[in-house]
Amino acid sequence: MNRIATALTCAAAAVAFAVTATAPALADERGTVYTLEVFGAVEKSGDTATSWARQASLECDPAGGEHPRAAEACDLIAEHGDIASVRATSEGACTMEYRPVTVRVSGAEDYEETFGNACALSSAKGVIFDF
Repeated sequence: MNRIATALTCAAAAVAFAVTATAPALADERGTVYTLEVFGAVEKSGDTATSWARQASLECDPAGGEHPRAAEACDLIAEHGDIASVRATSEGACTMEYRPVTVRVSGAEDYEETFGNACALSSAKGVIFDF
């Protein structure tokens, strides 16, 4: 009976070691993972209030996830070091319309910022939130 208990303990320890040893390898295969969210401000019209939200995953090294322009977004992040530091400048001008848009990033980076409108967001962050 004592041998069986010892054998089961050793087997459990071996399984726990194998799972622990392979977990970082699985994480490394996915590279850097971000969850990107964009929220529109609540707009009221009479008794009705509406808002919108969208979300996508972005993986870098290698580029992938749900983001339709993952490679471009990852290149922009790599160029600036992180999403918070990205200050892309696009051609053209934005209107002065105030319709706040908030972005939130979790995962490889924690970041949140509100922009005056979607055009201001696009001008500041390029393709990162273009999904």
